[in-house]
Amino acid sequence: MPLSWFRCFVLSMVFVFAAGSAARAQFPLPLNHVEQDTKAEQIRELVSKYCRLDYDGARMGPQGWPKLQSLVWWKTSPDYTQMNVISRYTVETAPVLTRGKYTVTVHYRLLGRFETGIGYSREAANSNEDVDYIVTAVNDEWRIDDAEPNFPHPSRAAMLKWLNDQISTTQDSAAKNLYQEAVQKLQAQSGSPFVK
Repeated sequence: MPLSWFRCFVLSMVFVFAAGSAARAQFPLPLNHVEQDTKAEQIRELVSKYCRLDYDGARMGPQGWPKLQSLVWWKTSPDYTQMNVISRYTVETAPVLTRGKYTVTVHYRLLGRFETGIGYSREAANSNEDVDYIVTAVNDEWRIDDAEPNFPHPSRAAMLKWLNDQISTTQDSAAKNLYQEAVQKLQAQSGSPFVK
């Protein structure tokens, strides 16, 4: 009699553990805090890398696309009519998770704005711009899905290099004048975020 009781007990325990395992597999438990913190840090690092490449001028032409391609979900380098020249940026330390997507806010300190056909303007100088980057996953691979607004944010040095490249390659005299004026305005402006 005691042996059959023991077998029933063992079989019951096996059944309970098997049922519990099946339930966990069907209804996964949420990530623990350590896993959430690690994922949030990875998302922040992804956006930081993207912003650094953008600051260095990678979004200002097709030559920078290979550096950015593995960080974003869009398939080609978009054309832009506006670039916001910045002195610095700060990436928020705590990404916000909503419905399976992370939002990372980046704070930019603007020096000015270059618009195609209009030129460079310092009207935005010393103002702040916040951009929300949306990061999503496909098969556990996280990339930037969208940003609002989604203009390039190059540094003063990257913008000056791009303008000088445009001056040397363009044949259009009106466009060349626009680029030269932009260079003069940007060179006369301090690149420091602390100068008013």
